[in-house]
Amino acid sequence: MVNNVSELSKDTRKELEGWTLISPDQQKARSEYNKKSRKQHKEKEFVFMKKDFLSQTKEGLNLGEVGLLLFLARYMEHGKDGKLVNKTQRITVSEVGKLIGKKPTAVRKALDELEKRSLLFRVKEGRSVYVELSQDIFTCGSLNGEKVETVKVFKVKLAEVAKKLSLNELGLFMLMLENMHWKTHILCDNPEELTVNKLILWKRKDLCEATGLGRNFVNSTLKKLREVRAIAEVKTVNEGIVLHPNIVSRQRVTPTWDEIVDAIDNGLTKENFKK
Repeated sequence: MVNNVSELSKDTRKELEGWTLISPDQQKARSEYNKKSRKQHKEKEFVFMKKDFLSQTKEGLNLGEVGLLLFLARYMEHGKDGKLVNKTQRITVSEVGKLIGKKPTAVRKALDELEKRSLLFRVKEGRSVYVELSQDIFTCGSLNGEKVETVKVFKVKLAEVAKKLSLNELGLFMLMLENMHWKTHILCDNPEELTVNKLILWKRKDLCEATGLGRNFVNSTLKKLREVRAIAEVKTVNEGIVLHPNIVSRQRVTPTWDEIVDAIDNGLTKENFKK
């Protein structure tokens, strides 16, 4: 083992000319830095939605207000304390209206309600008023050891889906995340259950009852969500509602669609539906 360059022979030094020599400590530091960089790069791709906080704050909000929260979450900047950015520029109140295709006056009521509940904030800097999301419900970056149940929502796919859905339809999708099973992605009464064959599955009528929404709206929204590949159905439980892993996940390593189908086919039958 060589501890110092001076210990190298003249010939060895010549052979290593142009090379960079680093110590074991430097190698370890670089390795840890690279791991951290890769982790941060992955974190930029999604936002964490905190399930429990949504459960506590959704009461009294209408679907459009819930949908606006999810719509804005895709603009969260990694590690920037809730700041929203579109094409390198922070998002202002007037920009929110442009992004969803409505005049600022049309979204002001929703912004007022969300700010009243401390779910978002309007921050005045100079002549501009910027919109920021509370990190109590969404986080883009590390959770810093916070022990909460979360759903990862992938920002690029969310952006694609949001273009094709109304705020009300996005709102229903966000509410569905509360009851998405951590492994199979299927809607159920017991989303934290570890044993798949013990799940109590939801049919569409159960989703209607849980949200208080009419069957016609729920049916038309589910049809649209299928078209944009946000949800799907599988043969074994074709009345069940399965959220697609290309937009949401609750696992450290996002499962493939085949892995989800396999878990459902080998653990669930129609007997699992809520009675």
